[in-house]
Amino acid sequence: MATRADVARLAGVSPSTVTYVLTGQRPTTRATRERVQRAIDELGYRPNRHASVLAARSVRTVGVLFRMQRSGIDANDLEYIEGLRESVEPLGIQVFVPVGRRYSHLALEGLVRSRALDAAVLMDVAPDDEREEYLLGQGVPTVLIGTSHRSGGAPGVDADFEQMADLGVRHLLDLGHRRILFLMRDVHADRSNAYTAQSRAVRSAARRHGVAAVFRTCPDNVIAGAREVEPTGLPEGCTAVVSNNPHALEGVIAAAWARGLSLPGDLSAVSVGLTVARAQTGDLVTEVGVDRPALGRRAGALLLRSLEGDPVSGVELVAPRLIDHGSTAPPHPV
Repeated sequence: MATRADVARLAGVSPSTVTYVLTGQRPTTRATRERVQRAIDELGYRPNRHASVLAARSVRTVGVLFRMQRSGIDANDLEYIEGLRESVEPLGIQVFVPVGRRYSHLALEGLVRSRALDAAVLMDVAPDDEREEYLLGQGVPTVLIGTSHRSGGAPGVDADFEQMADLGVRHLLDLGHRRILFLMRDVHADRSNAYTAQSRAVRSAARRHGVAAVFRTCPDNVIAGAREVEPTGLPEGCTAVVSNNPHALEGVIAAAWARGLSLPGDLSAVSVGLTVARAQTGDLVTEVGVDRPALGRRAGALLLRSLEGDPVSGVELVAPRLIDHGSTAPPHPV
C-alpha cells in the first residue's frame, strides 16, 4: 500500500509538500501540484480517513489509553499526561483520558468508530500490544510511552531501565550497603512491559555489582509490603530495600515505623520509577526514574513529527536520574 512518503519520493518533494497539495493549506506551484498528482495516480495512493485527518491538520484529539489492570490513574501517570498536553495543546490538539473500569477491545473500537479519537498515546504497553496492532490497522496515528517489541510497530519513548537499576544499586553500594531487599511487583498480575523490564534490570544490576540480593515479589497492597518487615528490620539481614511496587513500599515504611525503626537510620529505601511518600509531612522516598513530564513532552513531539509526515520509528530510550529525598544513609556497622 502506497504511503504519503512514497508519493513524496516519486514526486521529488517533501511529505509536508504532499500535505499542502492535498489540503491547499499552503500555496504550491502548478508544476509541483502536477508532479504530486502524477505520483498519486501512478502509485494509486488513497489516504485513509485518519491519514486525511492528519493531512488536513484537523487532528483535534489525542487519547491517552491505559490498560487499567491496576487500581487506577495516579499522580505519576498525570505527570506524563501533563507533559504531553504541554507539547500538543498549544497547537489546538486536546488530550483526553477515556474513563473505564478496565480496558476492553470493544471500548477501543467504539472510540475509533465514533471518531472521538484522532490519535493515540498508549501507556501500560505490553509485549506485542494488541491495542497498538488494532490502532495501526485502523490508520490511527499512534505513539507508545513504553516498549512493545513489535516489528514495524508504532514509534515510542521509554525509560532506560538498565541504567535506572544500575543507578539505584550503585547509590546504595556507595553508601556501604551490601545486602539489599528487592521488593518487586508481581509481573504475572500486569502485562505491562515496564515492570518485567524493571525486574530483569535490577537482577542484572545486582549480579553485575556483586550484591547479596534477596528478591521478593508481592501484590500491590500495603499489607503485603508490611509483612516483609521483621522485628529487627528487613529480612535476611538486608539493610536497604529497592522497590517498583509503591503500595508495598509504603507498607514496608509503615511497618518499620510501627516497630520503632527509622528511615534512613535503621534502613534505607529507594523507589524505582515512581514517587512514593514516606511520611505524612510529605517527605518522599529517594527515587531513580525519568523526568516524567519531559518524557510526556517527547512523546508529544514524536506524535507531531508523525503527523507532519516525518518518518519516525523505533523506541527512544530516556536516561534516568536519581533524586535524593533523604531516605538513604550508610548502614549501621555490624
